[in-house]
Amino acid sequence: MAIGSSSVEILARLRLAGLVRCNTPVIEIGAQQLSGTFLDEPERVRRLGMLFGVARPLSLPTARRQRIVGPGGVPDLLDPAAPAARIFWEWLGFDYAAIDIDGSPDSIPLDLNFDSVPAEASGKYPLVTNFGTTEHVANQLNAFKIIHDLTAPGGVMMHELPTQGSFNHGLINYNLKFFWLLARSNEYKFLYARYDKSEPYEFPKNIVEFVGSLDGVIHPATFAHPVADCGIAVVLQKRLTIPFVPPLDVDTGTQTDNEALRKRYWTVFDPDALRRMAEPETAAASLSSPSAEMGICPITRAI
Repeated sequence: MAIGSSSVEILARLRLAGLVRCNTPVIEIGAQQLSGTFLDEPERVRRLGMLFGVARPLSLPTARRQRIVGPGGVPDLLDPAAPAARIFWEWLGFDYAAIDIDGSPDSIPLDLNFDSVPAEASGKYPLVTNFGTTEHVANQLNAFKIIHDLTAPGGVMMHELPTQGSFNHGLINYNLKFFWLLARSNEYKFLYARYDKSEPYEFPKNIVEFVGSLDGVIHPATFAHPVADCGIAVVLQKRLTIPFVPPLDVDTGTQTDNEALRKRYWTVFDPDALRRMAEPETAAASLSSPSAEMGICPITRAI
């Protein structure tokens, strides 16, 4: 996936709220490109630049206008030569890095399935973006631990990911409950959430052919219904400096006699301890005051 106009809107909201600062590090989970929706709205991009104190226009290499269009007519990337997102981030004044294993410039080569964050990158990034990468990762536990470990105290994690459909895209679809329980386990603050969908379309032909080639009986209603691609955007703030705790699908405060589970999921089984820890740290970690840590560039309410 890529950075689109919806990402620009979210960044503007965060900037106006004082939750994203100027001239700080940003790291992408997967080096991204700029999508057609981004390139189609230069005025919105220009206004975002104003919020970050950037007066000069964003200069991008020429990209072919023939888009790759997904099911339902939703534009994806222009083509493999679409502009790299790092140009956008550096234009805004961010110190850019990315997690990737494809040799992209300024990338940290981590395998999201297995690797850990190196010490020099731990807690370094006030902004971590996951614009369509973790759905390609089988080990979700490790992928979200990496995001947690990269994020600075008080930092922001932006996720824009598939939640339905996307039959030929990635391995995983998400739902809001996943992020709700992820936030509960780690005392993240929900800053933003949005749910989008495409127009209905028929199952992709290659999926139909694959299932039809399998031995066994295929129920006649399997491909009788129209489907749609849906996506979610979720923005979270890391409020505590604690080791990553996986989401656990039980009620808050559930009791257990298993000491290993109690220690592993301590924030779920003992929420009072988490609240006691949050009280002194929240004020220090929060970036919610526009006047406190906005960075050195001026803010202009012109979006």
